[in-house]
This record gives sequence, structure tokens and C-alpha cells, in this order.
Amino acid sequence: MLYAWVGDQKRAPIAKGEHTTCRDCGGPLTAVMPVENTPHWRHKAGDCDPWSEPEGPWHLGWKEFFDMSCREIALRDPMTGELHRADVLVGSGTQMATVLELQHSSISEEERNAREAFYRREHRMFWLVHIHSESSFLGTYFGMSLDFKSRVVNLDGKEFAIMRWMGPNKQFIEKWKRATAHVFFSAGPYIFYLAGPGAASRLGGPLKRGEFALCALTRDEFVRAVRGEDIRSA
Repeated sequence: MLYAWVGDQKRAPIAKGEHTTCRDCGGPLTAVMPVENTPHWRHKAGDCDPWSEPEGPWHLGWKEFFDMSCREIALRDPMTGELHRADVLVGSGTQMATVLELQHSSISEEERNAREAFYRREHRMFWLVHIHSESSFLGTYFGMSLDFKSRVVNLDGKEFAIMRWMGPNKQFIEKWKRATAHVFFSAGPYIFYLAGPGAASRLGGPLKRGEFALCALTRDEFVRAVRGEDIRSA
């Protein structure tokens, strides 16, 4: 986790060896200050959120677009006691309460479904999926697939372009097409909104396997959508 409460302040660690207590589980936390990665807090007995993953500059950069009070918010199922930390939770307690999950690493469809079932019980939910090529050809295939000229459809004032996945394996794009939450891709400086099943059905017929539709957004448009200020994007 990137932030913890130290006294009456929620913050990132500033010195190696700092100690505090996790307010979510009561367990001890120790500051970790890696040379080549992002400073963070480590649970002594293992993170109380089993969905926790290593986080780096990409996660930190996006979290900093939102107020500290919205970052890394623990949510607990009152019936089961299950606890998970939303990367960002905006508008808590309102009809527009929105969970934003920042996904840098690969995730199985089973875990994606579990996260959506948990967070969408009482919230809107957005995924922001990082398209990068640090350990695979994902970024290359995504770039090869982008085609905003051949098949463009206007839907509710937004232009969606229908295109085909150019990689040898369509599993990645098909998995995210089946999401029940809103899915956005972060690729370099660009943000793309993926048409989900509802929107896709209004684009002139069901999309074939390997076909998908994207709407390009600016970073500011995306942040406003998360905050509920531009609900047409969501």
C-alpha cells in the first residue's frame, strides 16, 4: 500500500524503517524505500487485502489526480467481513460513488469477476487498464489494432471506432469486453473507453470475436468521468 495513517496524517513513507499501524486490520506496517521503485508500506504478516499487488509510478501518478481522502479506501462486506481496498473511491455515500481500480499487471477473468461483484454492490466501478510492453507484446498488438478511420459510429454524442484485435491471441480483448464494469485503457498519454456489452449492441449489431470499439478521451475527461462530472462517458 502506498499510503498509511501516521498519527493524524495519511501519507506515503518518507524514511526507511518508519513504523505505523494499518487502520484496516490493526497490523504493523513498515516503510519500504526501494532504490528503483515507489516507496510503500509493507504489512509484517502479509497484506490484509488479498487483491493487493505491487504498485509503481504508474499507480502513484493516477492516484495523485484525486484527493488523499479518496485514495486506498478500505471497503468491508458487512455480512462476510471480506475486506478490500479500492485504489480510488470518489463520492462515497452518494449515488455517484465510484470505485476506480488501476490494473497494471495481468488479471484472470475469475479475479476480475470477483472484484466487480464486490465493488459494484454499492458503487459504480471503472477499470483503468495499463497497456504497456514491459514484459510482453501487449502494447505492440494494441497499437497495431488502433483504427479510428474505417468504421466510426456516433453513440450518444461520442464517436466510437470499431476495429479488430491484431494480436495472435484474442483472449485479452475478449476478457475485457465481457466486463460488467466500465473499462478504460491507458496507453501512453492516451485514454480509450471500451464499449461494453450494452454499448456494443447499439453500434450496428453485436461485435464479432476479436472486434472491439473504442472512444478516445483526454486525461481530464476521464478524471471528470470518475468524479461523476461527465456521466456520458460512463
